[in-house]
Amino acid sequence: NSSSSYQALIDGNKIPLSMPCPSESLTKGDGREYSIGAASILAKVTRDRLMHEYDVKYPEYNLSRHKGYGTAAHMSAVREFGASPIHRRTFAPLKHMEIDEDGKIVG
Repeated sequence: NSSSSYQALIDGNKIPLSMPCPSESLTKGDGREYSIGAASILAKVTRDRLMHEYDVKYPEYNLSRHKGYGTAAHMSAVREFGASPIHRRTFAPLKHMEIDEDGKIVG
Protein backbone atom coordinates (compact mmCIF):
# COMPACT_ATOMS: atom_id res chain seq x y z
CA ASN A 1 0.00 0.00 0.00
CA SER A 2 1.23 3.47 -0.76
CA SER A 3 0.84 6.29 1.72
CA SER A 4 -1.68 7.95 -0.59
CA SER A 5 -4.19 5.20 0.24
CA TYR A 6 -4.30 6.34 3.87
CA GLN A 7 -5.77 9.39 5.55
CA ALA A 8 -5.05 10.47 9.12
CA LEU A 9 -7.64 12.14 11.29
CA ILE A 10 -5.98 14.42 13.81
CA ASP A 11 -7.68 15.36 17.09
CA GLY A 12 -6.92 19.05 17.37
CA ASN A 13 -6.36 22.01 15.13
CA LYS A 14 -2.82 21.37 13.87
CA ILE A 15 -1.50 18.76 11.47
CA PRO A 16 2.12 17.81 12.14
CA LEU A 17 4.40 18.85 9.29
CA SER A 18 5.89 15.35 9.17
CA MET A 19 2.62 13.55 8.39
CA PRO A 20 3.37 10.98 5.68
CA CYS A 21 -0.16 10.90 4.29
CA PRO A 22 -3.10 13.20 3.63
CA SER A 23 -4.54 14.44 6.92
CA GLU A 24 -7.50 16.30 8.33
CA SER A 25 -7.56 18.01 11.70
CA LEU A 26 -10.76 17.99 13.73
CA THR A 27 -11.12 20.27 16.73
CA LYS A 28 -12.72 18.20 19.52
CA GLY A 29 -12.36 15.24 17.18
CA ASP A 30 -12.85 12.68 19.97
CA GLY A 31 -16.48 13.81 20.22
CA ARG A 32 -17.04 14.10 16.47
CA GLU A 33 -15.41 11.00 15.02
CA TYR A 34 -15.79 7.50 16.48
CA SER A 35 -12.32 6.38 15.42
CA ILE A 36 -10.68 9.34 17.20
CA GLY A 37 -12.81 8.74 20.29
CA ALA A 38 -11.83 5.05 20.34
CA ALA A 39 -8.14 5.92 19.88
CA SER A 40 -8.40 8.40 22.74
CA ILE A 41 -9.81 5.72 25.05
CA LEU A 42 -7.10 3.23 24.05
CA ALA A 43 -4.41 5.86 24.65
CA LYS A 44 -5.76 6.66 28.12
CA VAL A 45 -6.03 3.02 29.14
CA THR A 46 -2.49 2.38 27.88
CA ARG A 47 -1.17 5.43 29.73
CA ASP A 48 -2.88 4.35 32.96
CA ARG A 49 -1.33 0.86 32.68
CA LEU A 50 2.11 2.37 32.04
CA MET A 51 1.75 4.66 35.05
CA HIS A 52 0.99 1.64 37.27
CA GLU A 53 4.17 -0.03 35.97
CA TYR A 54 6.20 3.14 36.45
CA ASP A 55 4.80 3.49 39.98
CA VAL A 56 6.62 0.29 40.91
CA LYS A 57 9.88 1.69 39.50
CA TYR A 58 9.43 5.24 40.84
CA PRO A 59 7.17 4.90 43.93
CA GLU A 60 8.12 8.32 45.32
CA TYR A 61 5.96 10.00 42.65
CA ASN A 62 2.79 7.95 43.39
CA LEU A 63 2.09 7.65 39.65
CA SER A 64 -0.60 4.99 40.08
CA ARG A 65 -2.73 7.56 41.89
CA HIS A 66 -2.54 10.61 39.62
CA LYS A 67 -1.30 8.93 36.40
CA GLY A 68 1.44 11.51 35.89
CA TYR A 69 -0.87 14.49 35.59
CA GLY A 70 0.48 17.71 37.07
CA THR A 71 -1.45 17.57 40.33
CA ALA A 72 -0.22 19.47 43.37
CA ALA A 73 0.99 16.18 44.90
CA HIS A 74 2.87 15.23 41.73
CA MET A 75 4.57 18.61 41.43
CA SER A 76 5.49 18.48 45.12
CA ALA A 77 7.19 15.11 44.51
CA VAL A 78 9.06 16.51 41.49
CA ARG A 79 10.30 19.44 43.56
CA GLU A 80 11.37 17.08 46.36
CA PHE A 81 12.88 14.22 44.32
CA GLY A 82 13.64 15.88 40.99
CA ALA A 83 12.48 14.63 37.59
CA SER A 84 12.67 10.91 36.86
CA PRO A 85 13.88 9.60 33.49
CA ILE A 86 10.25 9.24 32.37
CA HIS A 87 9.36 12.90 32.99
CA ARG A 88 9.12 14.85 29.75
CA ARG A 89 11.45 17.82 30.02
CA THR A 90 9.55 19.64 27.27
CA PHE A 91 6.23 19.61 29.13
CA ALA A 92 5.26 22.61 31.26
CA PRO A 93 6.10 23.27 34.03
CA LEU A 94 9.25 21.11 33.75
CA LYS A 95 10.39 22.95 30.64
CA HIS A 96 10.59 26.12 32.75
CA MET A 97 12.76 24.48 35.41
CA GLU A 98 16.50 24.09 35.28
CA ILE A 99 17.17 20.37 35.76
CA ASP A 100 20.62 18.76 35.98
CA GLU A 101 21.60 15.46 34.32
CA ASP A 102 20.47 13.51 37.42
CA GLY A 103 16.99 15.04 37.29
CA LYS A 104 17.50 17.36 40.25
CA ILE A 105 16.06 20.86 40.06
CA VAL A 106 18.82 23.45 40.04
CA GLY A 107 18.14 26.90 41.41
